[in-house]
Amino acid sequence: MGKRFDTLLFPGGKSKAFTLSYDDGVVQDRRLAALFRQYGLKCSFNLGSGLLGHKETGRAPGRKEIDVSKVSPEEVPEVYRSHEIAGHGLYHSSLPDVGTPLAMYEIIEDKRRLEQISGQPLKMFAYPFGLYNDQVIQMLSLAGYQGARTVTSTHEFEIPENFMLWNPTCHHNDQRLMELAQRFIEGTSFAPMLFYVWGHAYEFDGQDNWEVIERLAEYMSGHGEEVWFAANGEIITYVNAYRRLEYSADGLSIYNPSAVDVTIRMASESAVLPAGRVTRLEPTPL
Repeated sequence: MGKRFDTLLFPGGKSKAFTLSYDDGVVQDRRLAALFRQYGLKCSFNLGSGLLGHKETGRAPGRKEIDVSKVSPEEVPEVYRSHEIAGHGLYHSSLPDVGTPLAMYEIIEDKRRLEQISGQPLKMFAYPFGLYNDQVIQMLSLAGYQGARTVTSTHEFEIPENFMLWNPTCHHNDQRLMELAQRFIEGTSFAPMLFYVWGHAYEFDGQDNWEVIERLAEYMSGHGEEVWFAANGEIITYVNAYRRLEYSADGLSIYNPSAVDVTIRMASESAVLPAGRVTRLEPTPL
């Protein structure tokens, strides 16, 4: 076999993916989730199940008072229809500070309640306040989570090595948001590119700037032919399937042990590796 470099392509042979993540399960999620559906986008909504239905107002320094009430448990399936429900801690506590027993309870009980509501195992978590330590990461893994989002912006488009420390590209209030979106769409790379935006829906009310997310959603939706729109958990499942591919010694036989088809790129060509099957490739010339 001649020299060959393989890399991941997203479903449909796309080299780019776009994902979103919004926290706290606030009533503004009703509008935001519907907006994302309108534009064909996918978001992971991170909920603290112990706070669902809680009525509350809040005010950031120098900002107007706004409603930060949480959606009710009964409306969760409809509000977040077509999106992903993810964990955010039972009561949105700072997990490194409450002690191991309470932190474990917050993680497990939140996951149990949300899985009862959604009817699906949760894959994704968002660290409350962006705070974590090695113990918290271990507890999340033991609870069955496969990924967890931080609040550290990278301003880059790389797939994380460790999904339990998933740093987003940027917050939606980042002054470079549309610059990053344009760089993502116009950029070229042999490696796959992943654009990840996060925030809180109540911030759009607090700052009277819903046009920020509307502009981004409209811009990204115009590039669906080249970008895979996926929730966080879908990306984890797909990338992990790619990472589990098994190669023969000569590199020509590839076994995909997962339950999802995986597409790879080899120089100027691509190949779909069907789930549960061995695919035999043609040798590349020297």
